[in-house]
Amino acid sequence: MENSEKNFAIQKRLFDEIQKNLSAKCALVDIVSEVLEIGSDSAYRRIRCDKMLNIKEIYALCKHFNISFDLLMDVRNFHQPDYVYHPLDVSKPNDYQSYVLYISKSLEKLRISDGSNILMSAVDIPVFHLIYHKELTFFKLYTWAHSVYNYEGSFDDFVNAIATPELDGYYQKIIKDFELTPSTEIWTENTINTTISLISYYTDICKFPNKEFPLLLCEQLLKILDKLQTWAENGRKGNYTTPFQLYFSEIEIENTFILMRHSEASGCAVKLFTINTLIVSDQDFCIETGKYLTKLTQRSLLLCGIAEKERVRFFNAQREKVRFLMDKIQKSY
Repeated sequence: MENSEKNFAIQKRLFDEIQKNLSAKCALVDIVSEVLEIGSDSAYRRIRCDKMLNIKEIYALCKHFNISFDLLMDVRNFHQPDYVYHPLDVSKPNDYQSYVLYISKSLEKLRISDGSNILMSAVDIPVFHLIYHKELTFFKLYTWAHSVYNYEGSFDDFVNAIATPELDGYYQKIIKDFELTPSTEIWTENTINTTISLISYYTDICKFPNKEFPLLLCEQLLKILDKLQTWAENGRKGNYTTPFQLYFSEIEIENTFILMRHSEASGCAVKLFTINTLIVSDQDFCIETGKYLTKLTQRSLLLCGIAEKERVRFFNAQREKVRFLMDKIQKSY
């Protein structure tokens, strides 16, 4: 009897955590039914703890919502790294929406914490800058679905399936919380190259119906560069007083690390492939990553404030690559 009560307490904790990750317009029973592939009545019985979840169902729910099983078991007081990896099939709108909601809640928690800041290296353009421009964001998602999950639909079909008003709201929330959180970024001369190569490749294989769309993506790339240059010049983000630092590394960066730190603990997101992310909360790993990124800033050139000559040179070189691609696109149609 005691074990049953304990198991149902864990089950209730799991559904409480899932509910926290859902938007107000998403019904818990519908999501549970979809993930477990069961009917609504069966889902209700599990949510009410009338029926106990089996181990496969617990695994499926934890995996889908990026919930650590240790959190449910309340495991503490011993050294055990905590890693969360969630394969992201962006052709499934609910899967991607849960992923974006996870980012939003993590950033909000960081923003309201004392002593919060972000330290990141950028092998590719960080998601925090991409989501200012929906077309560019959806394009990166589309290329991932096309190359990894063999998505055969058109770009328009993909956007129609994945775009929702809720997603727009999450994007705007992430943008605001990011602009209110102090951050330091380390870029290289190749940070935008992956995105440029993708636009060029999908233009070459005729995945765009007309030249206006790839040109729009290029224009959005230029807007990202304009915004970054303004932030670097002012040493702050947008219309806020939030501190911002941008470094240029002449040596190639090993990976994209997003270290989120506050007064009590740290968390690190390690970018894998084009979109997927490994979340690490082990403090030893975060400390080592912090040391690596701090050392990298010391070997890099700060582009903020009075470093006008170096800042202008860096951004002009990046814009030249984008404009070269725009000329190529115009000549190809």
